[in-house]
Amino acid sequence: MTTIKENEFLCDEEIYKSFVHLKDKICEERKKKELVNNNIDNVNFNDDDDNNYDDDGNSYSSYIKEMKKLLKVVLLKYKALKFGEFILKSKRKSNYFFSSGVLNNIVSSNIICFLLSELILKNKLSFDYLLGASYKGIPMVSLTSHFLFESKKYSNIFYLYDRKEKKEYGDKNVIVGNLDDDDKDILNLKKKTKNNQDEEKKNIIIIDDVFTCGTALTEILAKLKTYEHLKVVAFIVLLNRNEYEINENNQKIYFKDIFEKRVGIPLYSILSYKDDIQSMI
Repeated sequence: MTTIKENEFLCDEEIYKSFVHLKDKICEERKKKELVNNNIDNVNFNDDDDNNYDDDGNSYSSYIKEMKKLLKVVLLKYKALKFGEFILKSKRKSNYFFSSGVLNNIVSSNIICFLLSELILKNKLSFDYLLGASYKGIPMVSLTSHFLFESKKYSNIFYLYDRKEKKEYGDKNVIVGNLDDDDKDILNLKKKTKNNQDEEKKNIIIIDDVFTCGTALTEILAKLKTYEHLKVVAFIVLLNRNEYEINENNQKIYFKDIFEKRVGIPLYSILSYKDDIQSMI
């Protein structure tokens, strides 16, 4: 397997060919595991499991890592990731700046959304709706839905988005999308729970581009409070900045941990500062 160097320059054609190759290999490896287990519910995608690696290293996990390297190549190529001295929206200082808004090309979008779809499949996240956090999460849920549908594990996929500004005419809802479907089995992987109240709710996965301290996601949760039949079961972001504060014992307390504990909902990420960005600075 050819290893991608995250700091090398690739032309669009090379990026496209690498994406297609890795996508095909990842799908192939996933299907192999499903066949071996003969039941998708028993598939183990644990990255720490040695069984994920074949003797030649061509495994699901290793191909995912290569796809993430390709993503970092794209981030640098299109200047979505910059290094220097920056002041963030949160007023915190940073030695790098990330903005997915400049990734307005289909190759970048395919890499990102394919990885998002694989994360959902890998963690077997059951959902009724994907919700794109406005604005950058909106195109992400659309293309992620395509890749999930392409996996042939879903009969249909519904997605939503939130409004940042209140609308005074027409559809005034703060959550946009068709929420009137009475079918509780919208998705093939939807699981029934023992709690009748939860059975009546529809699960949502919220997708956004970056997590710093959770302000934007908290705002979406506040908007969803008026929708009693909706339940957020997971957040997925493209990048977790791994920001933290120091407590009285001089220990690092990560905002992700604080946020997850406060809302009681897990947050997943494709990339993180500690694992993927720090070594590049």
